Amino acid sequence: MEKVAKEGFAKGHSVEKPIVVRYADDFVIFHSDKAELQRAAERVTTWLVEMGLQLSQKKTRITHTLDTCEGNVGFDFLGFTVRQYQVGKTHTGKDTRQRPLGFKTLIRPSKEAIKRHTQEIGRKLREMKNAPQESIISELNPIIRGWCNYHRWIVCSEAFQVCENTTFRQLVRWGKARHKGKTGKWVSKKYFRRIDGRNTFGTFIKDKEGNPKPIYVLKHDKTRHEDYVKVKGAASPYDGNLFYWAKRLKQHPLVNNEKAKLLKTQQWQCPRCGLYFKDGDLLEVDHIIPTALDGKDDIRNKWVYHRHCHDEKTAEDMARIAKHKAAGINHN
Repeated sequence: MEKVAKEGFAKGHSVEKPIVVRYADDFVIFHSDKAELQRAAERVTTWLVEMGLQLSQKKTRITHTLDTCEGNVGFDFLGFTVRQYQVGKTHTGKDTRQRPLGFKTLIRPSKEAIKRHTQEIGRKLREMKNAPQESIISELNPIIRGWCNYHRWIVCSEAFQVCENTTFRQLVRWGKARHKGKTGKWVSKKYFRRIDGRNTFGTFIKDKEGNPKPIYVLKHDKTRHEDYVKVKGAASPYDGNLFYWAKRLKQHPLVNNEKAKLLKTQQWQCPRCGLYFKDGDLLEVDHIIPTALDGKDDIRNKWVYHRHCHDEKTAEDMARIAKHKAAGINHN
């Protein structure tokens, strides 16, 4: 598709060629000249027809990211809204030669994506109108966590706040529908707790030691924006550059802050086997000196291991602990 879009353009960096961005069966073609963009779109359309495929007329349109074009400004793609805005010299974006452009590009969660997300939460609450609070929490948290992790790489704070406000009202309505005739204050007292200084839909359960442990519906706005680091050039997980891909693990959504710090400290290598970590490896954090052997429970006494390396280390630690206990018993 990229080759077809660029047909007829001379080679070299001085000539602007159409840019194709694709994910699965969704794609966008970029070019600053509308006439060239239309010609590229016609070539791609013909190429697809020859394969027995047709573009959806409902979803296909020409737009401009800064100025109004055919009644449109910006576009939605994969749940994101991409637009550019005129700004002053202190906030302007820059081109590849660091020259000010006079505008900046902002990518936000689309209104449709926000609507679908809040509707999914509302639908789940209606389906579980008679379920216990613990079940509501366990069902909603993966939905909220996944949606926020997907959108946290863009301008997301305002959208997260909108979703949080909507979810709060949905949870209050769920409580009122469950206890008809009860006041909002009664519902709030029953289902909401003060956790981390905020009124949160949650409760307390007992852990293995019998101590109270809070469980609660995740807050959308607790997820912070993070800058995405684009994959360099033509890098691929299969190119054998393990050091590069191990470094990118700290950007992985399943790697928490502690793991990210430890990975950087360890230079993205497992301290036991010496191999670089790769995306897809199962990583686990463990104490260097077990707490049962008076090791401290802080990050300076922790390492990240491969799961199988961790299993081997745990077996060795258990043997050391058993030997230590036996020596203590014999000594007494």
